[in-house]
Amino acid sequence: MENSKRTVTRKEEAMFDIPMLARAAASDETGKHLLELQLKMAASSINHEYARIQFEDTEDRNRREDLLEYMRDCHSEYLDARSALAAYDPFALAEFEADLMRQKQATLSCYEA
Repeated sequence: MENSKRTVTRKEEAMFDIPMLARAAASDETGKHLLELQLKMAASSINHEYARIQFEDTEDRNRREDLLEYMRDCHSEYLDARSALAAYDPFALAEFEADLMRQKQATLSCYEA
């Protein structure tokens, strides 16, 4: 490698490919806020899915209760961010959610087998 920067693999690239909503029309501050909301949606969605997988794999009642609470928190965070994005551009939100779903399915498909 030419420099000491970390190389992002193709798999990592696909996992974190979050397109910016209305990038050209957004000011720097608005763009930053929109990206933060998208990242919040993506992180809470993925965290919810991993917690769901753990929930299905555990029989410990206390752990299951903790996971249910965590999944509710993730869902609430997702809905808060989604609501804020919907107020900005509902069509771009729909496109982002579809892309997020595709990425989630591709990323988590190894856990479904």
